[in-house]
Amino acid sequence: MRRTIQLTLALFILLAGISESASAQCKNFTKKKCLSELSEYTGNGQYNGAVMFEGEEATLVQTFYSGKDYRLFVCAHPAISDSLFFEVKDYRKKIIFSSKDKGSNSFDFSVESTQQLYIRVAVPEMGTANELKKNGCVSILVGFKDN
Repeated sequence: MRRTIQLTLALFILLAGISESASAQCKNFTKKKCLSELSEYTGNGQYNGAVMFEGEEATLVQTFYSGKDYRLFVCAHPAISDSLFFEVKDYRKKIIFSSKDKGSNSFDFSVESTQQLYIRVAVPEMGTANELKKNGCVSILVGFKDN
């Protein structure tokens, strides 16, 4: 019994360490490869990133304020960036923008009134059932400037 508890605890600590290491690697990837894409926009200072596998999706709810222009940039590791797409939806879940058929990883826009928007990022299945699933860091960056 005691041995089982020790093994379980050791496994938990190992997995927590791996998860923390992946998060740190994604933060470094974002700093080195992605932040420059905001160019003349000021980053909002929030880090929204994670390791995503093919077949996964994630949704972020973000508040956007009137009187500002925004750039939304989705940055992904090359292993998954070709298939990845994102959508921006309003509070009624109506799609405002989709990168699916545009081949774009950024969206520049303004909002008429302060509102929350939903940003959904999806990494579709790319391989066969017998292959390992591809994965990579995905970061959602939001930049703003006064209009």
